[in-house]
Amino acid sequence: MEYDTIGNRCFVSCTGSNAIKQRAADGTVTDFVAGISGAPYGIELKGDTLFACVGGGLKGYLLADGTEVFALDLGATFLNGLTTDGVLLYTTDFSAKKVYRVDPSAGTFDVLVNNTISTPNGIVYDAAQDRLVMVAWGSNATLKAVDKQTGAVSTLTTTTLTNIDGITIDCHGNFIVASWSPDKLTSYEPTFTAPAVDLGALGLNNPADIDFDEVNGGIWAPNSGSNTVTFHAMPECSVGVNDVPGAQGYTTIQARPNPTDGLIHIDLPLTAPTPFLVLNDRGLLIASGTLKPYGMLDVSSLASGVYVIDLPSIKRYVRVVKN
Repeated sequence: MEYDTIGNRCFVSCTGSNAIKQRAADGTVTDFVAGISGAPYGIELKGDTLFACVGGGLKGYLLADGTEVFALDLGATFLNGLTTDGVLLYTTDFSAKKVYRVDPSAGTFDVLVNNTISTPNGIVYDAAQDRLVMVAWGSNATLKAVDKQTGAVSTLTTTTLTNIDGITIDCHGNFIVASWSPDKLTSYEPTFTAPAVDLGALGLNNPADIDFDEVNGGIWAPNSGSNTVTFHAMPECSVGVNDVPGAQGYTTIQARPNPTDGLIHIDLPLTAPTPFLVLNDRGLLIASGTLKPYGMLDVSSLASGVYVIDLPSIKRYVRVVKN
């Protein structure tokens, strides 16, 4: 599963039909891409492209119309999980127990982790700590952190779960994992010191690569055992990126240009320097600063995506799309 914030739609890879489906907000399901040369597994949005693990390589499809715009053979055995930090892609090789690092702009790649020891499956980028977190297949499955630069691997926790397939991050920065035995969604807080929490999700049947939907506030789970997709609401996350979490009394403002490539002007007649926060699409704080009266805000260093600019002292916010 992969949730498209801007398009308000879900993508799901279908390994039995070599296709990627899309589900619109009204529930309509159509083919996004059909007739793929192999079975697509992990999928990930980056900019205007949906990337997919296909066999031993990656393919990329333009969000606008599904046109294939990227293909790179990594010579891998079975690529499964896929994530991005906004610049590079990171993918797990289930069979060879490796993690590959891919630069889609340059069309190059290298092996980041040569031996993960445990069988790697789902993987997610943790922006709060600028690291990768991957889950493992097998009994007493582990969650492991991977250093993006060195490839150093460390164990975050060893679970009582068997066959963890997917992992995502919710609006509070908690790690949510999907396991096959038992069929459930389990939450771990970011320090992995508190007990795991069973989210009590119903209707699961071998849930695979899950994704967090920051607009509707919940987890999308593709059930590989029943060929279904289920949505599991998380009421505490239901505000979405159009609002600031806990923002009672807040009002929206405008920014231009929006979407933007870099500089934006916030339409607000400030009379004094005003502090601001930048939250990503999962509600995590990633930057802060002070906005001067009639000043411009430079967001060029941010990865493509949706952000909230929060001015807490005056209870104003704006949703900004960075190209």
